[in-house]
Parts: sequence; C-alpha cells; structure tokens
Amino acid sequence: MKLKSGAMILAIALLASMASVQSARGQASERAPGLSEKTAKVVAPVKMFDNMYYVGLDFVCAYVIKTSQGLILVDTLYVPFENHTIDAIKELGMDPRDIKYVIISHGHDDHYGGALAVKAGAPQARFMMTEADYDLMEKTFKEGKGTAIISRDLVVKEGDSLTLGDTTLRLHITPGHTPGVISFEMPVYDNGKKYNLFYWAGPTVQSNELPVLEQFLVTTKRLQAEFPNVDVMIHSHPWSVSLMDKVEKARTRKPGDPNPLVNPKEFQEFIALRIADTEKRIAAAKAKQAAWQ
Repeated sequence: MKLKSGAMILAIALLASMASVQSARGQASERAPGLSEKTAKVVAPVKMFDNMYYVGLDFVCAYVIKTSQGLILVDTLYVPFENHTIDAIKELGMDPRDIKYVIISHGHDDHYGGALAVKAGAPQARFMMTEADYDLMEKTFKEGKGTAIISRDLVVKEGDSLTLGDTTLRLHITPGHTPGVISFEMPVYDNGKKYNLFYWAGPTVQSNELPVLEQFLVTTKRLQAEFPNVDVMIHSHPWSVSLMDKVEKARTRKPGDPNPLVNPKEFQEFIALRIADTEKRIAAAKAKQAAWQ
C-alpha cells in the first residue's frame, strides 16, 4: 500500500513532536530504570492509615483494609511473591483467616498470580473481579502466558458496594488499562480524622490502539468529573504516584507529623496529566492511521 507523501510527512512530524511526552510504555510517569516483575523487591508492610496497610512490593501494590468484622485484601501479587501478602498480614499482627474478601483489581497476572496462595491461607475468603477481566485472566492462561488461576467467584458490576462491618467501598469499573479494571472509593482515617480515598487501579494505558486509547480517555474524563474531592490517591503500581516515597515517609513518621499520603490536589492534577497525555496519543494514532489511508 502506498502512502500519501503529504500525509506521511505530517504524521511523522506529529509523531516526533509527541515522542518527548511519552515514555517507552506510552505513559506520563515512568518507572525507575530496571524495575520490573523480575527485579521486584519485597517491601516491609507499613500502616498507611488507621484502617489501611501496604502489603505490596516496590513494583506492584497490594493493600489490606481493616474493618470491624474482618479484612479486605486488594490484589494478591504474583509468583514468586505469592506468599508475601499472607506473611505481611501476620507481621502486622493480624490473622489471614480474617480475610473475608479479596478484590482482584484487574486481569494481569502480577495482580492475581498469588490468588491460590492467598486462598490457601484464607480459605473462607471470597474473591471479586469483573466479568471482563475474568475473561482476560482465563484467556491469558489458556494461551500459556499466565500462572495458575482461581475459579470464578463474585462478579463486580459498576456501582456495586462492598460493606464489611463499619466500612463500605463503592466499586467502579474503569476500563482502559484492561477492559474491566476495578477502582473504588472509601473513607480512611488518620488518628480518627476522616479522609476520602480513591484507588485507581488502572491509571495508565499500555496500548496505542485507537479504541483502547479512546476508552481510557472516557474513563479519565469520567473520573475528573465525578470525583473532585479526593484527599488520598493510591494506585496499583507504586511508580505512578511516587508511592514508595510516601510509604517510607509513613514508616518513619513521628507523632504530630502530617500523613504523607494526604494530598487533596493530587488526584485532579494527575487526572489532568493523564487526559493531556492520552489526547496526544489519540492524535498521533489518528495521524498514523490517516497516513496509511
């Protein structure tokens, strides 16, 4: 197929101008050089809020939410770190058998790969994922690209709530990173003071396919409009929001120090960056598409 020379020149110029704002993975915020699933390191668990703890790695996040009637685990990590969340919960002085629910944020194996180990340590726990990402997980496994997987359990739909004891999470499906990313909003407390937390589990998009980019843009604009008052933003990978810096500050925090995770401006500022980055990538994808027509 021949390219139209004028369109091709325009597309090349546009793509080149956008290269400087995109990382190698097409994201506005880059991970540290060399950081990957293979180089990941364990992070000692730490209290983030009165009712939330970090039990993840330096590469991928996992959280424990403590309620008056048990624990909610968010994501399970992956092999060879499949036992870390259970070990971390014990280290924090909690009993893994108190895990009542496990939210698997999306169908990438660095988030669900430890599910069987968690199930062994917390056999009573119910597992939650969206229909679309159950499909993605099962498809990945059938293609030989993922680890052993759990059977389907609870299916999350947009607008569902998860209530355990004194805590309610409002669940939202935020597609883009995968078709069925689960994000949620909930109250967290710091020395008894209440803050609004939003967990965005898919804050980046790893595809340059136009439909995926456009879906992600819809998601980001929706979050921008619906959640103007977020005090605390957390994600599924630490580098997106320099989470490891905040976690380490929380670990060494002294009485009376402000909580390093509280930043009421951060969520909307980050959303604005994601929208700008995605709009540029959409323009580049359209220019490339036009050049080949």
